[in-house]
Amino acid sequence: MKKILIFLLLFLATGAQAQTVITGKVVDEKTNVSLVGITIYINSSTIGTTTDNDGKFSLSVPYNGKVELVASHLNYEKKIVLITPNKNETILIALKPQSNTLKEVIVKGKKIKSENFNKWGDLFTKILMGTDLRFAVNAKIKNPETLSFYFDKESNELITYAKAPLIIENSMLAYRIKLDLENFKYAFNTDVLQFEYSTFFEELPITKGKEAMVRAWRASAYYGSQMHFMRSVYQNNLTNDGFMLYTYRTNKNREKERIRKIIQLKIAEIYAEKNNPNYDIKYLFKDRDTIGYYQMIMKQNDIVALDTSRVSLRKLAVLNRQLDVVKFNFKDTLMISYKHNDLARKNMSVKPIETIVVKDGHGKVKDQDSYMYFTEDGGINVQSNGYYPELRVFVYGNMSERRISQVLPWDYDPDK
Repeated sequence: MKKILIFLLLFLATGAQAQTVITGKVVDEKTNVSLVGITIYINSSTIGTTTDNDGKFSLSVPYNGKVELVASHLNYEKKIVLITPNKNETILIALKPQSNTLKEVIVKGKKIKSENFNKWGDLFTKILMGTDLRFAVNAKIKNPETLSFYFDKESNELITYAKAPLIIENSMLAYRIKLDLENFKYAFNTDVLQFEYSTFFEELPITKGKEAMVRAWRASAYYGSQMHFMRSVYQNNLTNDGFMLYTYRTNKNREKERIRKIIQLKIAEIYAEKNNPNYDIKYLFKDRDTIGYYQMIMKQNDIVALDTSRVSLRKLAVLNRQLDVVKFNFKDTLMISYKHNDLARKNMSVKPIETIVVKDGHGKVKDQDSYMYFTEDGGINVQSNGYYPELRVFVYGNMSERRISQVLPWDYDPDK
């Protein structure tokens, strides 16, 4: 008991965060001329500004750990700089002029055919926004004309580029999101998405009387999310927050994998021929028996057998007091189960009656399972706001399905 108490005290002692000011200057890489009007922001946050007439900028950041500083402009290639805020350091960022022909050359080299939003927009939007329709239908792309789509018939891959940052308005969460799209590649054969981007958030005006509802929807998007989980790891508060950890080994449903691949290939075929087709199984195939069998198999679980054993966070997380981070590391795959249990609800800043949760057909709150593993050795260093700079984590399941329509800025605080 004494060891646990000391462990908790060490974690709690690191909670206080001070404001740190980031200052810098942006110049043209070739001419060294100061650049005015460059958008500067902390990635995935509401913290941003633009450079002045001398190319200078200043940002106030509410935490001390490493951050991704983004410099973005339509006429220049976006640049992301990983920095540790330091009041005495002035950052110099040199930007390359934008080459609009570069991506076109790459695409033509692969013989990929260009398409338009009328053909691919519905599919792209569904993939981008996520599977929770409560949120997805309320997140709208305001400038779809900036998108270009390329479909490779040989590999059955959809590649999407944006000529300018996408502007997404999420009326449910009351955010306007500026999304700088770097890479979007969707493989029909494997149903795998490669997606790289940076985001800047702005608060949308909230209609008077709707404040409580917006707060509740934001809480619903937050609780059980990857951000919530990582903050809980930092605070050593998983049980109170409703998380349970398991080591995870499985036997997959091979028949479902086989049928899913057939369906994905069929979807790719009809998208090559039609604009925004209906890709429900009953419209993809002609034979009734085939349709019935495929529908039955797709309702089955992805896993036919699994072996799990509960694991303690104390074995996976170590506090680094000097860096004010928690080193989070494990082997194999970690299963993260989340549920709005009674203890978790008592710790919510938003009261249960105000928090909008997902329930099953019996009125019970659904468990939300996610799976996490490292693509490289070394683990990650989690900061107090849940952010980690290392790109070693692969997440699938509930957390990964909460795409752009449920994403919140890293400076979101459920207590405010």
